[in-house]
Amino acid sequence: MDEIDWPLIVSALGTGIAFGFVLQRGGFCLTRAISNAALAGDTAILRAYVLALLVAMAGVQVILGFDLVEIPVRQLHWLSNLVGGALFGVGMILSGGCSGSTWYRVGEGAVGACVILLGFAIGATTVAVGALDPLRRALQRPVITTGPGAAPTLANVTGLSPWIVIAVLAAAAGLWMWRARGEVGGHAKWPWPMTGAAVGVMIAVGWWASTYGDRPVGITFAANTGHLLTYPMVGYPTKATWSMWMALGVPVGAFVSAKRAGEFGWKVPPGDSLVKIFGGGLLMGGAALIAEGCNINQGLTNSATLALGSLLTFAAMGAGAWLTLWALYMRR
Repeated sequence: MDEIDWPLIVSALGTGIAFGFVLQRGGFCLTRAISNAALAGDTAILRAYVLALLVAMAGVQVILGFDLVEIPVRQLHWLSNLVGGALFGVGMILSGGCSGSTWYRVGEGAVGACVILLGFAIGATTVAVGALDPLRRALQRPVITTGPGAAPTLANVTGLSPWIVIAVLAAAAGLWMWRARGEVGGHAKWPWPMTGAAVGVMIAVGWWASTYGDRPVGITFAANTGHLLTYPMVGYPTKATWSMWMALGVPVGAFVSAKRAGEFGWKVPPGDSLVKIFGGGLLMGGAALIAEGCNINQGLTNSATLALGSLLTFAAMGAGAWLTLWALYMRR
């Protein structure tokens, strides 16, 4: 019998529990952020998302400056980033939640979130190792580099220091966020500045904590969601990874948060919505593997490295979600 890797399990579960607590307490969700902004003009959660990304960017540079983690930079697979990102955005709206919020809503007692996760896991597995694997490989083949295998980032394509790039982004975003400093977000939730700062710190911490696994991967809910389905069924992957344990910790932390706030309760979705949310989860899971990450993994964890591929994926997710909202609710 293999020896239990306690540092891996403890660091992963601890990260997941803390992240789940923060996500639930702040009501952090990209789907809600875009929907609220597009349909109601409420940008509080969207501002929290932007702030989280800026804080995570700064955190990554601090980690690199102290040589704490050798953080990999995602390649610019422009075709898969665009196609996968856009399809993920469509799936978010159809399912009513993004990858991170779906995981923490399980801890709130949302039965529908379990249906979405099942679809997500099946979609991710089908694209990763199933019938759609050849399509994924074909879409990920086109790549743009800045040199022999070098991944383009906002820093190396502009020739500027990463800190200067972050400062410029922070100045531009800061003007926009300052206008809504009085917005506090949803009822009984943290104010958006507190939520954004806390999520950003957790994204940076995730890079360090994941070094207790096989390699630094940061916080993600893409391939690991599919692995939690295939691992007990067919033994793939051959062992529980850091990312799998981390994901399992998220609903635990969310449950603690929801219980303390009096927000826990079993919620059963209407029967006629099950096909829609399952389909949304299925699309999200498949798209996440095509895009090489979900809205947390590509939108925050890897975008924090200033990787152009991740930032392009994040933008495509937002565009796909907005267009779906327009087609369903805003079209006249």
